[in-house]
Amino acid sequence: MSSPASPLPARPSLVQLRKQAKELLRDYRANDRAALARVQEHHPRITSERRLTLADAQLVVAREYGFSSWAKLKHHVESVQRPADFDEPLWGRATWPFLAAVYKGDETTVRQMLARDSSLARAEYAYLQPLHYAVRGGRIGMVRLLLDVGADPLAEGWSGRFGDEIRDDTPLARARDRELNEIVALLEAAAGDKPRSVAPERKAPSTPERELEDEMMRICHLSEIDRAIAMIDRHPGIAQAGLYEAVHQNHPQLVRILLERGAKATTPWRWACWYTPLMHSLRYPKPRYDIAQMLLDHGVDPNETNGMGMTTLHIVAGQGTVDAARWLLDRGADIHSRDREFESTPLAWAARAGRADMVSFLLSRGARAVRADDEPWATPIAWARRRNHLEVVSLLLKEARTDPAP
Repeated sequence: MSSPASPLPARPSLVQLRKQAKELLRDYRANDRAALARVQEHHPRITSERRLTLADAQLVVAREYGFSSWAKLKHHVESVQRPADFDEPLWGRATWPFLAAVYKGDETTVRQMLARDSSLARAEYAYLQPLHYAVRGGRIGMVRLLLDVGADPLAEGWSGRFGDEIRDDTPLARARDRELNEIVALLEAAAGDKPRSVAPERKAPSTPERELEDEMMRICHLSEIDRAIAMIDRHPGIAQAGLYEAVHQNHPQLVRILLERGAKATTPWRWACWYTPLMHSLRYPKPRYDIAQMLLDHGVDPNETNGMGMTTLHIVAGQGTVDAARWLLDRGADIHSRDREFESTPLAWAARAGRADMVSFLLSRGARAVRADDEPWATPIAWARRRNHLEVVSLLLKEARTDPAP
């Protein structure tokens, strides 16, 4: 019989949990009796013929704490660690599991979640409602389900939120843009003669603090170092507002100045729903390793995630930048991390994009083509087959035949 799950500390740390897994791996390979017993209890598929890997050790640690996979333990710890002021009202991250089910067309899960909380039908994530995501996924059944529970076909999205020009980005407009004719017909019928109106308060409120931050962002966007320094001299603490733009514009000198003048590389970012600064530094064809290293030197975790649970390794894997992937892995990036949108590993992202060179590289670094806790639709092979990346399918099938079941 399995031992009761051990309680996590009140403030769990992924760094410490990774350390526990590495220590277990070390002790197991040294034939430590306690380590052998732990692995036998929580990962009985491991035999003397099969070499324990770090991913196996992480799975054992996760199961000891009552989680079925390392990914679920990691997600739990990240949700506990996330600061209370991480723009939760702005982005609506708590609604992401529901929106992910909407996007995937998982009607059973959506109905169950709506039964518990009917307000989810109009919940927001990054200013978009579930109906936007159903349209994005082309899920006609999901569109029909959401309309039946009161979703608005004319719900506004991004436009006008930050003082920009208001444009039509309703679910209906997006369906028309994508020429999803059946969905358009459903949404038009639901909209009827209802007028589309945008309240004046859709414009982002202007405050002196907001105007100051916007000015600092513009200065750093233009890489105007002297003006940035002058602004910091006049307004101590404003350096933070410009750091994201300085990284985005690939300006290492300005990044260094801002960090030296008080900007915190680990502070959550308003725009980190999409790309974190580390992602920006490495996502280009010619990654800026100098900027990336500065960020790590100032406390950024190579496994930090954006609002959708993606790591920088996911981004570079999908883009096929092998050198950037190597750089991240050499600094502790988790090769088996899963994002929350596609529930996929970096290997699956590479397979989805048809990046054969990246797939080969990640496999050579220990990524697995098949994992026991993969969702069937989110495996690397499933992505490659759906996208008709035959070379990648061949690589993954070859690896799957030689790799023991995890």
